[in-house]
Amino acid sequence: MSKPIYILTSLVALLLSVELFSQETIFEETTTVFKTEQSFGVGTHTNGFQATYRHGKYLDGFSKRIYEIEIANVKDPREIKSIYPFEEDVRGYIFGKLNSFFIIRPSIGNQRVLFPKQSIKGVSITSLFQFGPSIGFAKPVYLNIIQEESITSRIVSKERYDPDKHSTNNIYSRASFFNGFEEIKVFPGLFAKLGLHFDYGDERELIKSAEVGVTIDAYYAKVPILAFNEDRQFYPNLYIAIFIGNRSVD
Repeated sequence: MSKPIYILTSLVALLLSVELFSQETIFEETTTVFKTEQSFGVGTHTNGFQATYRHGKYLDGFSKRIYEIEIANVKDPREIKSIYPFEEDVRGYIFGKLNSFFIIRPSIGNQRVLFPKQSIKGVSITSLFQFGPSIGFAKPVYLNIIQEESITSRIVSKERYDPDKHSTNNIYSRASFFNGFEEIKVFPGLFAKLGLHFDYGDERELIKSAEVGVTIDAYYAKVPILAFNEDRQFYPNLYIAIFIGNRSVD
């Protein structure tokens, strides 16, 4: 037998023996059969942050149905913060930013165990796939604009950012975030998530886990976030998140 074939055969035999041993370990342990779980998560993605509520319903010992709602913000990766250079303690602004963009993602999906825990203090790895609507909200950005300025005084007015009227020469600072809510424009779309979930909690009733994956949001129209750049209709992102929660037998 050649050396590569011998090594391959040995590896296969080792993996099979580990798998058989792990199955014996799982079935020999007395475990609680859970029916539902709920968890909360926070995380960061390529272009912003996200917060998640997740409810799970166990289908069997290795899979569960997931119902989730997630809130996230999305920034344009080309955003650069600017500051009025002639005065201290002035709120910075993103030059060229037309809208702040937020999304709500209600979704349904499945988690399936790939590698179960071999002990209470082990780590299980599950795959997940979710999909659903992605509801985008584009809120206009308001700025404080210099109308008149002298050595001793300055007159500013609050205005919605207009790239044809406003430049770094007359922008003083960012106005309150709460301006522009009555002008929000809704962008309906679709969303999908694919990821890996790592549960490292040492108590079966409690959820302590981390998750990594990829998401993509697709909207019916291009979303205007940053002036002077091409608007985008598709938003793929990598994400990482942590979750805490609990499992229940009810």
